[in-house]
Amino acid sequence: MKTLIRVLFLSALGSAFISTSVLADWALQNDLSSVHFISTKKQHISEIHHFKQLTASLKTDGHFSLSIDLGSVETGIEIRNTRMQEHLFKVAMFPTAEINATLSAMVMQLKKGQSMEVTLPASLNLMQTTSALDLTIQVTKTLEGDYVATSVQPVLISAADFGLKEGVETLQKLAGLPSIGLTVPVSFNLVLKAR
Repeated sequence: MKTLIRVLFLSALGSAFISTSVLADWALQNDLSSVHFISTKKQHISEIHHFKQLTASLKTDGHFSLSIDLGSVETGIEIRNTRMQEHLFKVAMFPTAEINATLSAMVMQLKKGQSMEVTLPASLNLMQTTSALDLTIQVTKTLEGDYVATSVQPVLISAADFGLKEGVETLQKLAGLPSIGLTVPVSFNLVLKAR
């Protein structure tokens, strides 16, 4: 009887260990990750910018969420950073952009060292406007069990779709520019480490 109880106890302990391992999720490594976007002025002059602060998580059920701190925009010019924060993103009222998506079971079951390209339906919430996006990404599961998601092609964001057109026009006037493009390509590389 004692032997049976001991076997059942060890079995339960092993199951608990396995379940906690399986239920581990992943968190974004900000210093290894990036979200870049390109702005175009005077029709032909394009510049690359990025956000310095990102947070994200990936759950075992495939649910992925990314939060972009819009106040962390970095354009390489301080006054331009401030103008984007105040007049374009209006960070006092809308501090973050949020992306949500669900990765398929096939992606979540990748073995270490494997990768695959997927088209992922996602939603972007920006300036209190939510819109559907299709993200074409390369997902890799590293030998350490982490996930890396990289955009295969840029995501085109329309300023008009998210209420940013007026802000773009304000930036254009402040900078004395003849034009600033309203369609912005966005690319990303996200590294999510197991917790």
